[in-house]
Amino acid sequence: MTRPLYVLYELLIRLTELDPMIGDFYAHKYTDEGAIIRTNNGSLNVPQYILEKQFSNPSQITKADLKRLVNEFKWST
Repeated sequence: MTRPLYVLYELLIRLTELDPMIGDFYAHKYTDEGAIIRTNNGSLNVPQYILEKQFSNPSQITKADLKRLVNEFKWST
């Protein structure tokens, strides 16, 4: 299921508060598992359940969820 683009932007803002080096939004692609967000510094696979929480009730996303996403960020080489 696709979500409005602002959901991805808002999530990326939250992630860059933890690690500003993640970078700026560049592109995205929805997948069966969620979404891939690309930035100017790399990419991130975001599970569907995180997108659903960000859309319906962002406060349900824990700091641990956000840190896990930051740690899974794939840096461009």
